[in-house]
Amino acid sequence: MRPGQSIQTQSMQGAWILTCTKTIGWMQGSKGIVAALFSTAVFLTACARTVVQEGYESATIQLDRPSRILVYDFAVTREQVKENEGLLQGTINDVEGTTTYQHEGEIASEVRQVAAEEMVKGIQNLGLPAERAPAYASVPAGAVAITGQFLNVDEGNKARRLVIGFGSGKSRVDIRIQMFGYGLDRSHSSDVGPRKLVEFDTHADSGSMPGAAVTAGAGAAAGAGAAAVVGVNAAVGGVKVYRSAMGSMTARSVEEAVDYLSEFFGRQGWIRPDKVKSADRP
Repeated sequence: MRPGQSIQTQSMQGAWILTCTKTIGWMQGSKGIVAALFSTAVFLTACARTVVQEGYESATIQLDRPSRILVYDFAVTREQVKENEGLLQGTINDVEGTTTYQHEGEIASEVRQVAAEEMVKGIQNLGLPAERAPAYASVPAGAVAITGQFLNVDEGNKARRLVIGFGSGKSRVDIRIQMFGYGLDRSHSSDVGPRKLVEFDTHADSGSMPGAAVTAGAGAAAGAGAAAVVGVNAAVGGVKVYRSAMGSMTARSVEEAVDYLSEFFGRQGWIRPDKVKSADRP
C-alpha cells in the first residue's frame, strides 16, 4: 500500500479487512513507512478470532475481596497438542534436530508458561494481588485459586491456510478455566473449603482470511509481512514476541479470560469500575 492510500481502496484485501476486523486504528495524517507497516500488519492479523464461552457462575454476590489470587499452571499434555499437519513439518523437524514428540512437548511447555504468566500479569493490572503458584501450594482462607485445562492446541495446516484460506487448515487453542474461592463468603464463615465461583471456556483461532490462491496480489504483501510486523512491533514498543503461533494465541485467549474475570471482579466490588472490560462472546 502506498503511503497515504486509503484502506478502503484495496479491492479484495481492503474489503476483507473491513469485514473481518472489529476496529482498525488509523492515525490521521500518518504517512510514510509507519503507515505502510501498520496497514500490512493489520492485513496479516485480520480475522483472527478470540472469544469466551460462558459457563458456570456462582450466584453468591458481595464476597470478601481476596487477600491473594493464586494462579496454577494449566494442565496440558501431548494428547491435546497437534503440530503442523503440513508435509514440510517433517523436514523442518529434521533440520532443527527434533521429532514430532519433542516439538509437541515444546509447544505444551510454552502454552502452559504463557497462560500462567499472562493471567498473573493481567489480574495484577486490574489491581488485584495475583501470583503464580506451584502445583503443591495449598490455598489459604481468604484467597482465590485459578486453574485451567487446555482442551485443544492445534497448529492446523500452515500450507492450506496460506494457499486456500477461508478457515482451511485453521489453527486453534481452546482452554477451560475455573476460579475457586476459599472462605470469602461471610454468610458461611465456618466454610473455608473451595467453592467454585466461575467456569468458562476460551477459543482462539487463526481466522478465515482468503489464501494466496484467491488474493493473488496479496502474495507480495504477505511476503513482506513478517518483516513488516517486526518493524511495527519495534516501532510501537511493548509488544511481546512468542516462540510460536500457539503461544501468541494462548496470550490472546488469556487476555479475553482476564476481561471476562474483570466483569465478575467488578460485580463483586473487588476492582474499580474503570478497570472492568467486556470480554468478546461468540
